Amino acid sequence: MSTENAKLLWRCRRGARELDALLVPYGVVRLPMMDKDEKQQFENLLQEQDSDLLDWFLGRSTPYNTTLVSTIKNILHFKENNGSRC
Repeated sequence: MSTENAKLLWRCRRGARELDALLVPYGVVRLPMMDKDEKQQFENLLQEQDSDLLDWFLGRSTPYNTTLVSTIKNILHFKENNGSRC
């Protein structure tokens, strides 16, 4: 794993069990396959506050940035299709 991917994977560990269950498995599987733009979008998502992330993943509110919406949908889709890994 590249140093960049390892750093992003470390940032997936938020300390909130709900977020860790979504972000860590997604990062482990998807980071090695992401292109530069996808990685940037994922990194942008990881810069957001945990409370905002929880609200977005639970559908309580919508991100201000459409690229974040796309990334969140990708993560939720991954969770649905790979639930046994989460």
